[in-house]
Amino acid sequence: MHEKELKIGDIANLTGLSEQDVRALIQTYDSLFTYRTIGRAKLFPQKAVKIVQELMELSGRGLSPDEIAEEVRTGKKSDAPEAPAEEIERTAAPLPPEVVIDLGVMRDTLALQERRIARLAEDLERERELRAEEAERFQKIVDDLEERLSAQQEQLALVAEWVDYFDRQMDEVTRPVLDRILRTGAKKRGSAPSPGRSG
Repeated sequence: MHEKELKIGDIANLTGLSEQDVRALIQTYDSLFTYRTIGRAKLFPQKAVKIVQELMELSGRGLSPDEIAEEVRTGKKSDAPEAPAEEIERTAAPLPPEVVIDLGVMRDTLALQERRIARLAEDLERERELRAEEAERFQKIVDDLEERLSAQQEQLALVAEWVDYFDRQMDEVTRPVLDRILRTGAKKRGSAPSPGRSG
């Protein structure tokens, strides 16, 4: 017969901790726990209760998370000198376990925030590079349009010169014709006999 597996809520009830504190302990000391996952639920063996109790007990002794994990894993008591420990107890109250847990949670939260900030900085740098590439592309388009406009203005100036040239040529061609017509008309009037003059 298999032993009953426990959810985080079960471990919290058996240890007298809140589910949030149990989750924080499991997250901080993940290597100490074995579990299987069904959907989103984690199922732990019953020895997880003992591990959580040991972690709670050791958390109040001012040990680092690594020292606590090592002590739970090996079952050995740390070789911390007794005299300084007694001195600490006389001068200051030990930190409550919740504070130690909160520090671990805070450390994990800080690491998470640092990763998010790093990701945001990378995204910002990529965005800056994209904007720089777009600005360069737009500048090339503007330069190309300016070149085309300049070329069209040169063509228009050339066309205007040709129009002026043809206007002048037409003036020179048409002027003699008018002069000839006028001269021809004057000759005809001059050769006609004047009225009142006898033959």
